[in-house]
Amino acid sequence: MNFKVFGVFSILATLLFTSCTTSSVATNNNPLLANRSFAPEAKFFTPHNKLINKRAINVSPIEIKPELQSLAILNTVIEETNHVFSDLLLQEAETYLGTPYRYGGTTRRGIDCSAFVRNVFSILNKDLPRVSADQAKQGERIATENLKEGDLVFFATKGRGRVTHVGIVHGRDENGVLQFIHSSTSKGVIITPITDSYWGKRYLYGKRVL
Repeated sequence: MNFKVFGVFSILATLLFTSCTTSSVATNNNPLLANRSFAPEAKFFTPHNKLINKRAINVSPIEIKPELQSLAILNTVIEETNHVFSDLLLQEAETYLGTPYRYGGTTRRGIDCSAFVRNVFSILNKDLPRVSADQAKQGERIATENLKEGDLVFFATKGRGRVTHVGIVHGRDENGVLQFIHSSTSKGVIITPITDSYWGKRYLYGKRVL
């Protein structure tokens, strides 16, 4: 009886040892198990690391300085703010469309060119001079191709290159031709292309006052 029990224990021990050994070998040779997070050793990644290092050896890091980032953000804010201002100006200017011209007039019952411009800009608390010639002394001169909505355009209607008329850039048409809104002596407040046969010949320059 004791011999049989000992024999059974011997067989179980042998099977257990064999099973454990086989399991260990299978784990090391099974590619599916080797890919698990607990299985790979560092040596498996050595060739890959060398490849990455070889490719990255000539790559220099790009550093963006905080002050440049701040400047870019500031420029974006300024540009968006100017766009909002120009929209407000044009909305106000368009409410004057059809208002008759009156020399020296400053109201919606009758208004001249410089008073029209002055009134429109007052909604942004921008106090421009009363006379177009003095308004022309404000701001900075801008090339015609770079003029934007809200900029001012000046004209000489009496020759000699002296400013006698002013309008506000309203935008550009589908052909890129600049349009301006102003109070004309014959039609009151209207929108006119800069290429107009009358105004085109008398155009002097544009300026930005905002």
